[in-house]
Amino acid sequence: MSDSKLGRIILSAAAVCIAAFMLTSCGQYSAGDNLVYSAIEEYDNGNYEAALEKLQKAGQKTFKAMKQENYYFYLGETYFKLGEYEKSLNAHQKALQIKPTLFKSRVTVGVCYSKLGQTDEALKAYEKALEYDPENADSVGLYISLASLYISKNKPYTAIDYLEKASEIYPEHPAAHAYLAIAYAMAYEYDKSDEQLVLASGYGYDKIDEIKERINEVKKLQK
Repeated sequence: MSDSKLGRIILSAAAVCIAAFMLTSCGQYSAGDNLVYSAIEEYDNGNYEAALEKLQKAGQKTFKAMKQENYYFYLGETYFKLGEYEKSLNAHQKALQIKPTLFKSRVTVGVCYSKLGQTDEALKAYEKALEYDPENADSVGLYISLASLYISKNKPYTAIDYLEKASEIYPEHPAAHAYLAIAYAMAYEYDKSDEQLVLASGYGYDKIDEIKERINEVKKLQK
């Protein structure tokens, strides 16, 4: 092989390498993008503090591939895992300002309000989320969360409505039946409460004794 031909091959290979480098480093992804993707890996591995550190650094840089609302979503989820509910709430609200239909951010907003003891705001956030995705399998947990809050507000019939919707979507969901047992007991429908308790136990609800205790407390207050 002549030196000139070898030279052309080397140059071609170098051009391919440079093009690949430009695509990943300078074209398709920015330093901010790479930090977010690395943070997601840390998050998936349970390294939430390391994920947060990278996300905070990414927030000081520009993005090319990463959408701003997704950045705030990941930031909010990481704060939530670290128990920083106000910061999580703030991040998810920023995500929703950009993309109001971001269902999972709306759910986490509700959970944050609940964790912060702001029940009415949690209810509003959950109900708003359901406007965007009322019958998805992901909505089952949302219906149950709403019902739990209405039980705490002594509104068993509203709780029953939400729990029955959850059961329609996912008939074998143990928590739906467990909370139905409580709600029916609050509504003085003891036979239905017993039926739901049996279903919750049959579907493997792991805190059935706690549900029984709560039902007994309800019945004591009703005497």
